[in-house]
Amino acid sequence: MLSLHKIENIAKLMFDYSLGIFWLIFLVCIPLLKDIIVKRKDVFTVKDRSSYESRLYTECSDFVNHQTLKLEGKTFHYVEVGDVSKPLILFLHGFPQFWYAWRHQLRGLQDMDYHLVAIDMRGAGGSYKPCEVRHYKASLLLTDIREIIQKLSSNGRAACIIGHDWGSLIAWQAAAQSWEWDQYQDQSGYVDRLIILNGPHMAIFYQNFHSRLIDFIHYRNLKSLIRNPMSTFALSWQKFRPCINQLLGIYYTYIFGLSRPIGETWLLLRDLEIYDEIFRTIPKETMSEEDINIYKAISCADNHASLTGGLNYYRGDAINGFFKEQERRGIKQPGFIGIPTLVIWGDKDPTMHKDLSLSNLGKLVSNLKIVNFPEANHFIQEECPDKVNDLIRKFITSQGNFQDLDENIES
Repeated sequence: MLSLHKIENIAKLMFDYSLGIFWLIFLVCIPLLKDIIVKRKDVFTVKDRSSYESRLYTECSDFVNHQTLKLEGKTFHYVEVGDVSKPLILFLHGFPQFWYAWRHQLRGLQDMDYHLVAIDMRGAGGSYKPCEVRHYKASLLLTDIREIIQKLSSNGRAACIIGHDWGSLIAWQAAAQSWEWDQYQDQSGYVDRLIILNGPHMAIFYQNFHSRLIDFIHYRNLKSLIRNPMSTFALSWQKFRPCINQLLGIYYTYIFGLSRPIGETWLLLRDLEIYDEIFRTIPKETMSEEDINIYKAISCADNHASLTGGLNYYRGDAINGFFKEQERRGIKQPGFIGIPTLVIWGDKDPTMHKDLSLSNLGKLVSNLKIVNFPEANHFIQEECPDKVNDLIRKFITSQGNFQDLDENIES
C-alpha cells in the first residue's frame, strides 16, 4: 500500500509533467514550427565561442586566482581573492551561471580582510559535471559545500555563505543542516552567517503558497461565494493572484524538469537567444555583450555539459531535499535557521513572487534582516553591484549585529 508521502510525490510529478508538456507545446513547439514554416535559417545555429574557454578557467586573473580542488576524485574549479589564512566567504552561483556571476563582488570586496571564494558548483563551469540526475540530490550538493568549506576555511568553518538563485536554495539548506548539527547533533556546524540574494526558503515558500490555495478553496469561502459572489471573488482573487503569477513566472522550470534533452534543446535554439532576453534586463554598464557571450560560451563548452548539469538541479530533489529529509525524521521545524541571515531582494524579480517568498520568513529564520531593492530584478548582484557590495561589507563587518547594520544602511 502506497504511503501518503509516495502518493504526494506521484501527484506532484504528474502535475509538474503536465505543466511541462503544456508549456513545451505552447512556448517551444509552436514557435519552432512557425520558424520552420517561414524557413528561418538560424533556428538550430549555435556560434563557435571556444575562444572564450581559456578565459573561463585560467584568465581574468588580473584580480582573481584560479584554483582546483579534488574531493573524493571529483574536481571543483574556483576562483579566490584575499588572504587564504583569513575567514572564508563562499559565493554560490545560480543557473545558467558559474563563478563569473560574482565578478563584481570579488573585485569590489577584495580589500576586505577575508578569503573570498566563488566556486563553480557541481554541474557548472570547470567543476565536476555528471550527466545523470541521481548525482544532483540535495544530500550530495550539501556534501560538496560542506567539504569545500572544510578544505578552504582556515578554521574549518565559513565566515559566511552568499547564495543567489540556485546557489541560494542550496545555501538555505546548508545553513539549516549546519544549525541542526550545532544544536542537536554531536558535530559542529559549518556555516556562521548567511546572505541570500533573490532565492526563497522553499519550506516557507511552500507554506505560503499552500495556505493561500487552501484559503481559496475553503468551504467557508465557497459559501460566501454563493451569498456574495462579486465581493467574495474579488477578495479571494486578490489573495490567490500571487499564486497564479508565481506559476506563470516559473513556467520555464516545468520545461527544464522534463527529461533530457528537451530543456537543453530549447536553450540552444537560435544561438541561445533566451540568454539575450534574460541578461539584457541588466544595464550594459554591468552586463556587456561580452559578458553575455561568456555565459553562452560556458553553456556550450564540453558538449553542453553545463546545460545538462544545471537542468539536473530542476529534475531532482535539489530544491528542498534536505527540508523533506528533516520532515521525515520528525524534526519539529524543518528548515529552521538561527544564525544571522541577511536577505537582499530585487522586487522586480519576475520569477519568484516577493510576498510568497518573504512573508512569514521569520518563523523559520529567527535572526533575520530583509533589505528590498524596489528597482532591481532577479540578477541583483550584477544589476546593482555597488549597493549589494556595500550591504555585504556592512553585514560582515557588523558581525551579524543588525542594529549596527541598520545604522549604516543608506535609506
